Amino acid sequence: MIKRITAFCLALVLVSSVPITTYAACNDQQSETYVTQIIFGDNALQRQSDDNVKLLMDALYLCSEQSDNLGQEKLDNLKLHKVRKVPSLSDINIKDDCLLDCAHNSWEYEYKNNVEIKNTRKKILNNSVNKVFDFGFINNLFGSSSGKCESFSALLYYSHILSDYLASDPSETTANVKGKAIEGYSGQPYVIINGDKPYFTAQEKKNIGSYYEYSGMDSYGRCGVAYACLDKEEVTKSGPRKNITGITPSGWSFDKYPNIVNSGAGAAYLYNRCHLIAHGLGGADDKNNLITGTRYMNADIMEPLESDVMDYIKKTGNHVLYRVTPIYKSDNLVASGVQMEAYSIEDSGEGVCFNRYCYNVQPGVRINYMNGKSEVSDVTFEKDNVIPFATYNPSEQNPDLIYEMKKHLKILFDDPDTKMTYDSMISQIDAIATDARKVGINDENPAKCYLETKELEYEYFEVLKTYVPMMLEKQEFFKSAFQ
Repeated sequence: MIKRITAFCLALVLVSSVPITTYAACNDQQSETYVTQIIFGDNALQRQSDDNVKLLMDALYLCSEQSDNLGQEKLDNLKLHKVRKVPSLSDINIKDDCLLDCAHNSWEYEYKNNVEIKNTRKKILNNSVNKVFDFGFINNLFGSSSGKCESFSALLYYSHILSDYLASDPSETTANVKGKAIEGYSGQPYVIINGDKPYFTAQEKKNIGSYYEYSGMDSYGRCGVAYACLDKEEVTKSGPRKNITGITPSGWSFDKYPNIVNSGAGAAYLYNRCHLIAHGLGGADDKNNLITGTRYMNADIMEPLESDVMDYIKKTGNHVLYRVTPIYKSDNLVASGVQMEAYSIEDSGEGVCFNRYCYNVQPGVRINYMNGKSEVSDVTFEKDNVIPFATYNPSEQNPDLIYEMKKHLKILFDDPDTKMTYDSMISQIDAIATDARKVGINDENPAKCYLETKELEYEYFEVLKTYVPMMLEKQEFFKSAFQ
């Protein structure tokens, strides 16, 4: 029972965020973004135009993402670079609905529908890796399906699967706040702005009182900035919330995602009527203070910050300057996120002081911010033919991605030149694996399991992108291609 629940909670793979475009299993732009970060870390963007990187990414596409007769130009590029034994497209082509079974299992998995196709796809990646890197004369001449050449191919392959787990294309959730570029969502619920210092003026900090100001609706029917000076009287007398079910903020819909969205009482609604200034902070229950916000942003990101402010005011009786600004791209009806600012006046920000951009996202769901429409981005949701990120008791017969990837990381990096760095990375990976393999063993809400697993997948990605580039730079085979 434990194993079944864990697999249900963990075997979830996500694809890109927006716009609404159906990807059956893979998004090559998303894959390239994450895979190159694992290889090059913070230098990934500079490397993406490198010919050797393009060759590797083309080969990874043909091994892991190709279907429905697509990818001929990538095969032609491999031939141009004289990669050994490049097949014809018909030798690797599969139908899109077979892609998960063929390319989202272990590196050693035998694709039952056509073993030869799976092997040929793997050879494309192995031969391309062998072409880019110098693994020695014999290996370069005849190729290799073992050692570091094989393990680097497997690293690319599993990194692609991990990119699908992570679910989003970060480029789709970038934003700009007061001229500051905000990077796309990559697992962190919010971004700290201006060192966490709000942009309130010196004069604003002197005006102690109690007031609430709302910008009203713009020509698209969207809420603007909500601004207040909060005091104990207004916070403590907020009382029961008014009925707001008749209010339809811009971009509103009633989409539901069971076992993905943890919205309480089994409702699974993607969107909340999200208060800019929380009702518990005295915020108005009307259209000027309500936006279409994901359950994740409203409950998991904004509410903890709101509770901290509320607790501080009730405890001290001090005033807090408070401002929430929804950030829209162009004429989108749904905000990409909200900027939350707060500053406690009497103690000059000692008690409360923050300035954060909160992402209006929902792991597992692809949102079209232009109109609020959405769809499940996890095409493997409740599918059995994919390798899970983590499973309760992994083994050679029942592997998970962490288990499989760890074998190849050992071959690549467990040597004298990188031993200390490797040991540090494995220590962190083991801690993540322990937590990930516990998810779901106590019959938790599946949607709660889903969010917990997503957080751990992003943690795993961050560990890889921190350590793998450092160790690759010390590998002779890697230096030969990327000095």
